[in-house]
Amino acid sequence: MTSQIENALPKWIWHAKREKQASFVLRKQIEVGKETSDAQFFAAFTGAARVSFDGQQIAQIEEHPGNITVYRQIPGLPQPLPAGTHEISIELNCSAFVPVVSVNGYLHNRTVGFSAYLQGEGLWIVSDDSWLAGDEEAAVICLLGEEPFGDLDGGPDWFVSGGFGDIEVFPVNEASSLQSQMMEIALQQGGIFTLTGQASGDLALTLPERPQLELFYHLRKQSDWRQMRALQRSLDLSAVPSVTIDLKREFNARFTLENKGNTPLKVLWNGAESLHELEHYDGCITEWFEAAAGEDFTTLPEGMKYVRLYVIGARSDAFKLQLSFESAHVNVSQVGQFQADLPLMPQIYETAAHTSRICHQIGLWDGIKRDRLNWTFDFYLAAKSCYVLWDDFSVLKRAVRELGTGTPYGMWMNGIAEYTLWWIKTVCEYYFHTGDKTFVLEMQAALQRHVAWVEANIDQSTGRLDVSDGILIEWVPFSDEEKQAGLQAIYRMTHEDLGRLLKEIPELALEYHWKVPDVKEEAFMEPSNTLAVKILGIESGYVSKETALHFLQTYELKDPFTPLSAYSLMESYSRYGLHDKAYEILEIVWGGMLKEGATTFWEAFNLDSDTNFHDGLTTFTAYDSYRMSLCHAWSSTPVKWMSETVLGIHSLEPGFNSVRFDPVPVGGIRECEGMVNTPHGPIQVKWKLDENGRLDANLHLPEGIVLQDSVMHS
Repeated sequence: MTSQIENALPKWIWHAKREKQASFVLRKQIEVGKETSDAQFFAAFTGAARVSFDGQQIAQIEEHPGNITVYRQIPGLPQPLPAGTHEISIELNCSAFVPVVSVNGYLHNRTVGFSAYLQGEGLWIVSDDSWLAGDEEAAVICLLGEEPFGDLDGGPDWFVSGGFGDIEVFPVNEASSLQSQMMEIALQQGGIFTLTGQASGDLALTLPERPQLELFYHLRKQSDWRQMRALQRSLDLSAVPSVTIDLKREFNARFTLENKGNTPLKVLWNGAESLHELEHYDGCITEWFEAAAGEDFTTLPEGMKYVRLYVIGARSDAFKLQLSFESAHVNVSQVGQFQADLPLMPQIYETAAHTSRICHQIGLWDGIKRDRLNWTFDFYLAAKSCYVLWDDFSVLKRAVRELGTGTPYGMWMNGIAEYTLWWIKTVCEYYFHTGDKTFVLEMQAALQRHVAWVEANIDQSTGRLDVSDGILIEWVPFSDEEKQAGLQAIYRMTHEDLGRLLKEIPELALEYHWKVPDVKEEAFMEPSNTLAVKILGIESGYVSKETALHFLQTYELKDPFTPLSAYSLMESYSRYGLHDKAYEILEIVWGGMLKEGATTFWEAFNLDSDTNFHDGLTTFTAYDSYRMSLCHAWSSTPVKWMSETVLGIHSLEPGFNSVRFDPVPVGGIRECEGMVNTPHGPIQVKWKLDENGRLDANLHLPEGIVLQDSVMHS
């Protein structure tokens, strides 16, 4: 294809009235410069379609939920396609729309869509707003890869770049085979496998049924995988050639399989985050495809570390396959760095960075295995590591933008009251870290709308945020009393951040009249309360300094908790000068994941788990076995603590215009160096303890940053 093709991906389009105009005709005039014999037309859409070319009907497709999952080839184009001006028209009739509920309410304008491309020699036409919908310009519903449609089967492999055009693929070079059956494996340089053997007989494989439209991509895939997994378990695969591949690290990975043999083959494959999941999970990635002789097939990227393939073909036919893997993610450039003479901490830092990096996708995903919606609390936490690691916040900003502009007045983000508060806090903290006034002002209308909705839910007599349903503090069990206390704490912290933001950017001109409710510290510090509620009480100031210090000095970490509350505990320890206790949490939780073989950091962690740790992580009512993500961007937060506490860089003004240098040796570290990303460029730090235990430091500040204070600990 040409560079023109690489710059134009199909968009999801429809009539400007969306589902209110469920029947209409899409039209596009095309110019064909010269006769072409290889023209092909592919489309995906909601509803049914009657396709015409130059006024002659060439295809009719009945309405089916599967129509939006794959770029199907539309037959009937003239062959060869003559040069000249032609018109494609598609009569669309849609009666079933993508469902919208509270969790995906911000997608309420994406319940219908049409996406297509026409290709041939020197010919590339894609769906965009140059098409006509009825008598007016078509409206762009969303970009390729965005929810609720997500990735589609049947597209060229370069569609992986996504609608924003910034997802790239990188070879996975360190993969190795763990086990094989009835095949020979040769590993070439660059992580390319050659698989040879003899097929042992064909098996009947069917595609999954898709009885309904789903809320978003991963729900559809989970339904597909469960159906395919059940089919897989009904088959006798004991005599089928197979291989299990360890990618060494978890990636949002895809693979390409080239059939170098002379006969067609089917490949049934599984992907998983852990070997336990690969063996036992009903929802394990389970798909199959056909590869004709001499052809190749590339899968869609999915979150996985392990891949198992079964090669199915006519009995006794020899096969030769070439297999290679790639990681797909936005190519963010890592600025933040950390090295120390205590190996555990650099290992945690780099594992956290890898976790954050591969979650940079169409949005800032919470994790690469599961639902790919932009979840507000997840990207609020993930952003904490982004600020110190990366030189580009484009993915974070588009996640913030999508939730902020898409969620209408009268609806909580993701259906959860605190998530609207976390979104507001994300905008505030984004500015405090970056000093990027332009983006904050872009969010002005969205901020006013969501701030007003919060205010509409304040009890004017008590000042409390008056919400009783849909409260989610974090993923451990909570009593109703704990939920209410946690909600008021988050509300108070958001109130404080908003006040600070308005002092910095008065031109935002936000009008609001929030109150600070009176909540007693006992509501947070009941002995039976969860860790998260106690820490929220401390962070929000509802708990006195004396009570907070007593709790922090005496508390011993215990199940259940998640890495997000463990990290908040670390920050609280350091806020009160208990840095060694903060390091203990880092060592126990993040070091504990590494001891279990983690290559990305997890959504959850248990102090007490058996040998099947992945099944043992499932302690929450929201998930069944193995649903817990082993790659979760909210667990990449330790890089922030390391940058602030161990490297000692504290921003005192928005955009790091001034800083305090206050490095703290913890965990027995005697030497440390690294870099912290700032809008002015990286701050470079190097320090060590001399033979007398005194700290000797070297600090390089880029131009534009003022050192306000420096404290040396020994």
